[in-house]
Amino acid sequence: MAKGKYEHLLKPLNIAAVPQMMRDGADSFKNTGNADSIYWLNGKEHLEGLPLNFSWGFYTGLGNWHPGMDPHIHPYPEALVWVGLDPDNVEYLGAEITYCLGEELEAHTFDKPSVVIVPAGMPHCPSITQDVTNPIGYSFMIFSLGAEPTTTWMGDGMTDEQIEQMRQAQAEGSRGPSMVSSFSEKRIKVTPETLTYGHKYDHFVKPLKPFSTSLDKLTPEERARYEKVTSDGMKVGPGNTDNLVWMYGKDLEGLELNFTWGFYKSPGVWHRGPGDSDGAHVHPTDEVLVFVGTDPSDIDYLGAEISIDMGKEHERYIFDKPTAVICPRGVPHNPVIARYVDKPYAFFVIGLSGEHKTTYVD
Repeated sequence: MAKGKYEHLLKPLNIAAVPQMMRDGADSFKNTGNADSIYWLNGKEHLEGLPLNFSWGFYTGLGNWHPGMDPHIHPYPEALVWVGLDPDNVEYLGAEITYCLGEELEAHTFDKPSVVIVPAGMPHCPSITQDVTNPIGYSFMIFSLGAEPTTTWMGDGMTDEQIEQMRQAQAEGSRGPSMVSSFSEKRIKVTPETLTYGHKYDHFVKPLKPFSTSLDKLTPEERARYEKVTSDGMKVGPGNTDNLVWMYGKDLEGLELNFTWGFYKSPGVWHRGPGDSDGAHVHPTDEVLVFVGTDPSDIDYLGAEISIDMGKEHERYIFDKPTAVICPRGVPHNPVIARYVDKPYAFFVIGLSGEHKTTYVD
């Protein structure tokens, strides 16, 4: 990767594999339902102070992700996103998940790519993988609107020994990314009998809705959505995806967040701007561009070589490992070019605004 003025904005994901306590702390974090491998970056340590922490991981196991510890709460809102790993079918999850919301432990079960919105202070979890139908598993992402992972655990199944393990791991957090944990005096018991099956929180669980970027495949509804995305003159290039999920704040219960998700299979430029411009543009809010691989056997493998221009100087950066690119508000970026693609890779934008506004600068 070239050195330059904007080098500090390109972050290899392996700078932050997982919070320390998830590596060396309580055994509950290592339960079979939890991640096989995971990255977890936060604004305080990795993302130039952005009010964001996010994860990306691969999952194949069954069961409760961290039994006895849940539910838990955060001081910030978040969006939890489950996606599949079939680059030819963005609507395939390859798993069945049960997720609980509220002190009622209202259980929601889904088997399609979905996002769960969790307001600040709302108890949530346990998260339980009921079944995995794709032999290579599925992926899960957290988009949390706080710079540092901060959790209050409310489960009544934690032993004093586990709590001490977590506290000790947190105290030794200089050896790895931080997670600030505390333990609620009010504990909630989780058993099959205490789960509920109402509809109070249905509106927080939403399927991901992809739309095609191939014009000849668009339905009238999809064409309207596509025209909104391209109304500023953007033209799709050969390196872009054929199917894209893009959800905005209005889709996410008013969160100051928008995100995309898609698989990318072909080399070439992603898109151009109005006229003959190369697509360099700015946004009025911060965003992070995240490039990840789709091979669960090697989370450090991207499967492609990507170039991106940064700044009005068009400084070009090239990488072939999973990477997050921070685009501060007002800093020009693009074009993005897939120089080669050995294996389909995935990409998501995390935008820190409910809307996504773009101004082309050349």
